[in-house]
Amino acid sequence: MSGELTDGDARARTLFDAAFDAVITMDAAGRITEVNGVAEQTFGYSAEQMLGQDLAELLIPPGLRELHRAGLANYIATGASRMVDHPTEEMALRADGTEFPVELAIRRLPVPAPPDPPLFIGFVRDITERRRTEHELRELADEQAALHRVAALVAGGGALTEIVSAVTREVGGLLGAQTANTIRFDGSGAATVVGRWHAEGVESVALGETVRLDGDTTAARIYRTGRPARLDDYDHAGGDLAAMLRSLGYRSAVGAPIFVEGELWGAVMLASLKPVPFPPGVEHRIAAFAELTAQAIANAEAREELASSRARIVEAADAARRRIERDLHDGAQQRLVSLALTLRRARALLDRDPEATRAALAEATEALDQALAELRELARGIHPAVLSEYGLPAALSALADRVPLTVELDVRLAERPREALEAAAYYVVAEALTNVVRYAGVQQAAVAVERVDGRLSVVVADAGAGGADPAGGSGLRGLADRVEALGGHLEVRSAAGAGTVVRAELPWG
Repeated sequence: MSGELTDGDARARTLFDAAFDAVITMDAAGRITEVNGVAEQTFGYSAEQMLGQDLAELLIPPGLRELHRAGLANYIATGASRMVDHPTEEMALRADGTEFPVELAIRRLPVPAPPDPPLFIGFVRDITERRRTEHELRELADEQAALHRVAALVAGGGALTEIVSAVTREVGGLLGAQTANTIRFDGSGAATVVGRWHAEGVESVALGETVRLDGDTTAARIYRTGRPARLDDYDHAGGDLAAMLRSLGYRSAVGAPIFVEGELWGAVMLASLKPVPFPPGVEHRIAAFAELTAQAIANAEAREELASSRARIVEAADAARRRIERDLHDGAQQRLVSLALTLRRARALLDRDPEATRAALAEATEALDQALAELRELARGIHPAVLSEYGLPAALSALADRVPLTVELDVRLAERPREALEAAAYYVVAEALTNVVRYAGVQQAAVAVERVDGRLSVVVADAGAGGADPAGGSGLRGLADRVEALGGHLEVRSAAGAGTVVRAELPWG
């Protein structure tokens, strides 16, 4: 009989030690009577150090000990306990004094039987990693929700100030900062605050304030390197900006750059007043919000440029109408009025003075020829007849013949482009050659027109003085508007002393 018990005890012990959870038995007085190997690893004590010890004193945090003892006493008295009935999540205490979360289930052992004092067995699972994973998942969900809210604003074409404010607020609240700012660099070593958020009662740099990026601050590092940056301790950072931030209570900061069309535009910054710096990698999490900000800025600038372009097109059309009206009034109209008067005079002289009549008719013929010439010149300025009748190669050849330059013309088109495309290409070449005559200081230019990969490419190049600024005059800006209205792109490369290249790319279809 004892052999059977010994075998049973051995099997129980094997199962006890093979359990994946920490297993601890406790008597009715709260003393530890048995532990398995996992319990030793989990709590950092050897079995010898644990056996016979008061469980509450050894393994339970001070603030929970009396609650544990009261629960045990209540069970002994009444037989009821929530820990015996249901698994719970509690805090436990390691040998090194650190507290950690555990999932705990306690059961009463069937032996010894009443009326002897009961024995209890506890199954303890360290859930530190589970808690960490759950926390990370919650953080990820919060981050995705914040990004979604900002992305919805960007996609909806919200005002830039609204989007910048939303990004600043979302990223500050999400990543545990006390202050958050979106700043814009001005290219001269300074930055202006364009977005601002701060926790209640925390001071922050004012919206619209401009600061010099001197010394070794996070913003200065981003400005110098164009990469995410962090500063874990402002105590020893030099410069006036660092001193000002210290005066506001800043202890650490992180930030990520904002790039718009490849150029460093600004940064999204977080700061903390806590003595503990931001966790590793926070600056890279900010980068996702910085990218959305960049998209919003690019969208806003595109809308602004589109509005400006439309305004310039309207103004150019009005100016063109006024010029045509002026040219007609000052030129052809006056000549035609003079012609009408001359013809009336000729009719009056017809019977009594044939010689004077012939002179008047000759004068009228000359006036008519001049009026026709002026009307042809005016029509050429509006839309060259040769372009409509004979196409782009012939129109460019005629244009090259008229300008006081030697023009190397290379037009390779197997088929004729649509009318709007022809007109845009013609006026790109006409304006570019006019600029060569006026500003380049050379007597030669090269023009190349061809179809490349479904696009019409127009290039006008000279080896002159260079220095052309597309934003500095109405000619090139008007060309850009014309080309962009057709879905194309105009590029001007004109470094001082290195000549000028005007390149237009227009969609063929």
